[in-house]
Amino acid sequence: MNIGKFNKIIPKICNKNTSSNPKDWSENNPTQGHCAVVSLLAQEIFGGDIVRVSLLGTPYKKMRSHYFNIINGKEHDFTSSQFKENPYFNLIRQNKTRDKILSLADTKRRYTLLKTRFMKY
Repeated sequence: MNIGKFNKIIPKICNKNTSSNPKDWSENNPTQGHCAVVSLLAQEIFGGDIVRVSLLGTPYKKMRSHYFNIINGKEHDFTSSQFKENPYFNLIRQNKTRDKILSLADTKRRYTLLKTRFMKY
């Protein structure tokens, strides 16, 4: 698996059931609400770090936070298509562990479902 192929598969396997915000999810914006679970899946496959930023004080404050990956020293945001512009350019970044992200039951449920879809794809 390479990063380009991974990036093409992600929008195809995301849906309302794997979104943290199902009421705002749509087929026109398939990665809406998927940053945490997609970042977990990317880290499992490619390694690297998961980074979180708070979106409070930005036009995207309703989303509360955003996750993306650092793989081999390069930033990869597999769910950036949900934004019109990069929302975290000047925001404080925090590395987060898998255990911390998966400590939320709903995130764990959504991650398991997304991973199952990815493996079947």
